[in-house]
Amino acid sequence: MRKKITFLLCSLFLTTLFFLSCSKSDPAVNNPDPCAGKNIVVTATITPSASPTSNNGAINAAASGSSGFTFRINNGTYQASGVFANLAPGDYTVEAKDADGCTKSQSFTVTASACPTITVTATITNSSGTTATDGAIVAAASGSTGFTYSISGGAFQASSTFNNLVTGSYVVTAKDGNGCTGSGTFVVASAGCPTITVTGTSTPTAGPSATNGTISSNASGGTSPYTYSIDGGTTFVGSGNFSGLAGGNYTIVAKDANNCLGSSGSINVGVAACPTITVNAAVTGSDKCTNNTGTITINASGSTGFQYRLNSGAFQASNQFTQLATGNFTISARDVNGCIASNTTNLPIATAGAKFSAVKSIMLASCATSGCHSGSSPQSGINLSDDCTIVNQSNRIKIRSVDGTPSFMPPGGGQLSAADKQKIVDWINAGGQHSNN
Repeated sequence: MRKKITFLLCSLFLTTLFFLSCSKSDPAVNNPDPCAGKNIVVTATITPSASPTSNNGAINAAASGSSGFTFRINNGTYQASGVFANLAPGDYTVEAKDADGCTKSQSFTVTASACPTITVTATITNSSGTTATDGAIVAAASGSTGFTYSISGGAFQASSTFNNLVTGSYVVTAKDGNGCTGSGTFVVASAGCPTITVTGTSTPTAGPSATNGTISSNASGGTSPYTYSIDGGTTFVGSGNFSGLAGGNYTIVAKDANNCLGSSGSINVGVAACPTITVNAAVTGSDKCTNNTGTITINASGSTGFQYRLNSGAFQASNQFTQLATGNFTISARDVNGCIASNTTNLPIATAGAKFSAVKSIMLASCATSGCHSGSSPQSGINLSDDCTIVNQSNRIKIRSVDGTPSFMPPGGGQLSAADKQKIVDWINAGGQHSNN
């Protein structure tokens, strides 16, 4: 009789143990991660700054995938609005935080509107003699508004008139209300000097950022020998040939043996046409459940010395960009001479990996069943038929199904097979992510 009672008690204990196998309480189950399965996405509308030196750009950020968002920029203080104003050109990181404290960050670039072409002209009053100080320049600028003026690197002033000048060459710079500038080189000559004529020819640079342009110039009308300076420089040299020039406009000033001056006016160094550059990319999708894991590798051909960038970011030597979220990207390559070519590419969500898929099949057969971790009211709020919930519960799955004593027992009795346990171990050892193969 005693043996029969003992047998019944043991049977009751084992039956109870089996029943509790799916609903066993532990902190991970009773306090599920509030961020599990959320896919928060941060987007923004960008307002460029008015110029490269202005700080009137803006980022208007928004977030989706949850609710109750607050925002901050570059690790600043959170605020209710996603609008950030008075920004200089540059890269910024905006972070959105929902009511549960779940966060998502995204980088954005505030670009700068191109400066207008500012032209500076001037009316010259020559000095009365080579040592007199009664010369003058009255400058005028066009192409923008709100100008102030500077002469030969001096302080900017509201007036465009510069008096009490000796003979010489001067650079007058005009700056508009957004900090954009334009310059002109002007010569104050002596009234007693002859008219010195300066002519010149140029060769273009190899590209927008190359500095291999040249100017060859000659002077006549004065007394030889002549010396030359370029763009208002104070150092005169014996040759009118100048090399190592970037594309743009230059003025050559010649000085004769009696210190009389003449100016060439504007000589343009052009820029040679860029080659045809082809840009494409190889992409590795971002994991479905772990944001910012995608990779874009940019490839370019048609020239040499490439640097690479995504969207409007800075160019870099490496052609690989990592830790990216899904979305559309502009990819660009710039060659050694500054020629740029661009294309677009899409970074998708990475497909489910074979190791993850094997573990999901085990969860669907063994735990995501009626009355357990599935349906509209899953046990302890954890639905193991959901991909990202499986990822976020990977450690618990291993503890309950592989490491436990006894280990997880699926409905119908018994433990997981050794093969199924090994699939779980293999997946976790590979990283425990949705895209693990």
